[in-house]
Amino acid sequence: MEQGGNTYWVQGLAVTRDGKRIVSGNLNGALRVWDAETHEPITEWGGHEGYILCIVMSPGDKLIASGDMNGRIVIREMKEDAEMKHSIETVPVTVYSVCFSPDGTKLASAHGDNRIRVFDVENGDLIIGPIEGHTSNVNSVVWSLDGTRLFTASDDHSIRFWDSETGEAIGVPWTGHTSLVNSLSLSPDGTKLASGSSDNTVRFWGAESGDPIGEALQHGNSVWVVTFSPSGEFVACGEYSGKVLMWRVPWWDDNRSAVTVPSHTARVLDHQFDYLDLPTNRRPSPSRTHLRDTHATDDPSRPPSSAFSWRL
Repeated sequence: MEQGGNTYWVQGLAVTRDGKRIVSGNLNGALRVWDAETHEPITEWGGHEGYILCIVMSPGDKLIASGDMNGRIVIREMKEDAEMKHSIETVPVTVYSVCFSPDGTKLASAHGDNRIRVFDVENGDLIIGPIEGHTSNVNSVVWSLDGTRLFTASDDHSIRFWDSETGEAIGVPWTGHTSLVNSLSLSPDGTKLASGSSDNTVRFWGAESGDPIGEALQHGNSVWVVTFSPSGEFVACGEYSGKVLMWRVPWWDDNRSAVTVPSHTARVLDHQFDYLDLPTNRRPSPSRTHLRDTHATDDPSRPPSSAFSWRL
């Protein structure tokens, strides 16, 4: 989709769960809402005065939260005449990641001051933190499925595990990456964590133990984004070069392989993917016991550049 309405780089992206709306954030501080079918802009929201680095939808898509380079977090209703619910001034450093808790009552944020914060969504108050433990920028934060834990990734090459009620660290930092850890994604069943790093790898971890799982997936460039598919069969990885690859996870079967998606015109910086388009001639083969409807057919009239749409 050509997003001609954005005259600056798009830094953040979120898609509603019904696939009908896309929200993009860019370097002029604006959030733009798009119709996913017509590719036309619907509305634009202000509220930020700096680059928007991250966007996330709440469970049920009722709210949207965004964070910018100046430390501001905005929570607003997800509708065309959206009212701003909260504008939260944290600290004057970049907000790299925001994530709603599974029940939608809390918002966790990762910051450039090496700390994590948790806010009450209803009143906007800081309820936990600042949580300290990382020694460099915190790039990504995600919740456990039951909402009792937080996972974070940092420029200090580590992943950490936290009690979301107390802010206390659980165990020791998870190590294995040799450079910045840029992105995290929790598997749909909540048992595994994927991490993408500037050491050109994606690694997998046991979500409770922190133990590494299998071998790292090797890339040709820094991995800025990683996310699991809903089935847990694939991970999609976005490189700094603009290339997107999809891998079958190593524990699914013994035939691990990557599928390369045509390069973007700029590097991939967002910390969330909601859709991937896979060219019809490079479609990954689904597991025979996990075949699913891709809502597309191998129609010979479709040009090679046309694509399957996979909801991630």
